[in-house]
Amino acid sequence: MIKAQTSMIVYLSSRITLLMLVMMLCWLCVSKYGYEFALDDSAAHYLYYDAQLVQTQQPDLPIRDEFKLITRSHAQLPDEVVQAWRAGHLPINEVSLLQHSGLDTYVLPWQQPNSNASPLFVLHFFNQQDTLPITPWLVLLLATFSLFALYIVIRSTFKINKQINSLTEFVNTNKQPGDIAKFKECSAFYEALKLSRQAEHLAQQRERLLSTFLSHEVRTPLTQIQHGIARLQQLDDLPLEAVEVLVTLEQAQYRLRDTSSAVLALWQQAAIEKQQIDIKTVIKRVAVRFDSEHFQIALKLCPHEVILALHIPLCELLLTQAIENSQQHGQSPLTIELTADALTLHNTKTTQAHSTSGTGLGTVLIQQICTRLDWHHKIISTEQDYTLTIKFKALF
Repeated sequence: MIKAQTSMIVYLSSRITLLMLVMMLCWLCVSKYGYEFALDDSAAHYLYYDAQLVQTQQPDLPIRDEFKLITRSHAQLPDEVVQAWRAGHLPINEVSLLQHSGLDTYVLPWQQPNSNASPLFVLHFFNQQDTLPITPWLVLLLATFSLFALYIVIRSTFKINKQINSLTEFVNTNKQPGDIAKFKECSAFYEALKLSRQAEHLAQQRERLLSTFLSHEVRTPLTQIQHGIARLQQLDDLPLEAVEVLVTLEQAQYRLRDTSSAVLALWQQAAIEKQQIDIKTVIKRVAVRFDSEHFQIALKLCPHEVILALHIPLCELLLTQAIENSQQHGQSPLTIELTADALTLHNTKTTQAHSTSGTGLGTVLIQQICTRLDWHHKIISTEQDYTLTIKFKALF
């Protein structure tokens, strides 16, 4: 059964709105009760209203009912009111509350300013048995809504945390949870991550197939070329001109084999096999291929061994691309300097060299090989010099 999805904002706002509506309803009930029994200071308004009404209409006094008493005569006032008046506890034109014999009596001695007439007494009565104390109800209301709000917060937090844990489990284990689609936001993230992982899986599968295909289709003809060259070298009646051609073909075959191995290692996702070897031997072997009368290479190698975990075809491809880049950007001689933690290639630029931003294929290969070997490189190209520095460990 598919559960109906909802937005996290709608989920939270609906519960908060419901809580607020119930709280407002209860508060209106309390306010109405307080208003009816003059617990919200509305008694003063009606006392002044009655006093002004009597002053304006001049009705016959006293005015008496179960709720009020309006008079000027002390004899018609309750004893407790007379005692409070004589004791000076009832200020003129101010509302006072007297509690006596189960009654709450609001008293207003009313007198016009600059008048010598006896004050008008306006009394409103409330039976204490009918008037419940409002403070306990407010405390109860506050406690009830605090518990209700706490319940909503805890339940909502638990539900959201459960969804987040389900997503976290899916991210870490790729195991599809059962109730992932409670919130639309979580569902959208889940679907996006699922599609992303499917695309990644398909890409890796294509890379493995392509890697296997390249490995077979490249190495098979290379092996045939190697066997063909070996058979030709065993022939005794070859002309002298063919010897140089065979040597060239053999060198090209070795380079093609190493290059293909390096490219396959660079392409494959699996960890590459490395050997602990002195990098100086690799540098010397590659430098010999390019050192000539037209482009000389000066080696400044560390006197001690620099043992590194190397994938030899990748390292040779890196050095080959670095030297070819130096040939493209600069002129002879090229200085290759090796220290315990870095390799630097430096030469001066020719006047015909074009300024580049380092986005050629050789630079891209250098960057990818350094990433594959966990090395770090920096290219500094000025108007006079071209320098490539490769760090074996630390960042620049």
